[in-house]
Amino acid sequence: MVKCTTATAAIRGLLQTEYAFSRRAHDSVKAAFLEYLAEDSLVLQPLPVPGREFYATANESTDKLEWYPAVVDLAGSGDLGFTTGPWTYTTGAGGQIHGHFLTIWKHDARCRWQVQFDGGVSHGAPANAEPKLEPDQISYRERSAPPQKLIADDGLSQAISDFQGTSGKDGFAAALRTYARTADFCFYTDGQAPLGLAASNHYLSDHIGLGEWNDDARGRSADSSLAYSVGVLSDAKRHNSYAYVQIWQYSPKAANWGLRILLFNPVAAVSK
Repeated sequence: MVKCTTATAAIRGLLQTEYAFSRRAHDSVKAAFLEYLAEDSLVLQPLPVPGREFYATANESTDKLEWYPAVVDLAGSGDLGFTTGPWTYTTGAGGQIHGHFLTIWKHDARCRWQVQFDGGVSHGAPANAEPKLEPDQISYRERSAPPQKLIADDGLSQAISDFQGTSGKDGFAAALRTYARTADFCFYTDGQAPLGLAASNHYLSDHIGLGEWNDDARGRSADSSLAYSVGVLSDAKRHNSYAYVQIWQYSPKAANWGLRILLFNPVAAVSK
């Protein structure tokens, strides 16, 4: 694969595209998503569904959806990245809903950023606004690619499967202890502001039991340094199911992939 640009230029271009996407939504949320969604994109509604099909049949609305990126990261190969940050939905009557979004971006064949996945969670109004990431102020050091032997042995798929298997057998604390990126791991779920590792361990142990993971889609960058998994977790013991997103990133220090972001959205009760 030939890189479209340097790492710093790529991440600045990703942020510029995110802001252009947000500005387009000021006029029409439907038109904005149809302009930036990839052909094979997924969105959470609340289950993972084809993005373009969903927005093609959505009604136009005068309600306002506003957001900006507060976190961004990129694969070493520069073809896959993600953004996350706060959003605010304002109804025509003036009511507001707040939350955080998570968007996965990929380069298309013309080196344009397109949305591969979009989802988010809702929660109460934040006490303090997160700083905006400004494209012209960010610099970026290229991520290291995993060794070719690890890629050839499909260590990434093994890490994802081991995390899912461990959480289903021994619980989330055991799975996160091995695989969470401790310094920058973040957990998103409805009703909660973003949680770090310690707080997410407490939340998961109290709210979500041992479950079965069913992937709808997995994707990775060309160099396998960044990857994602999207699907549905069934918590049979508590009779609940959750749409999920996992973002994985290779760590040279650990010589393995670590879980950077985990998002859960409650879907519905499952049959007993």
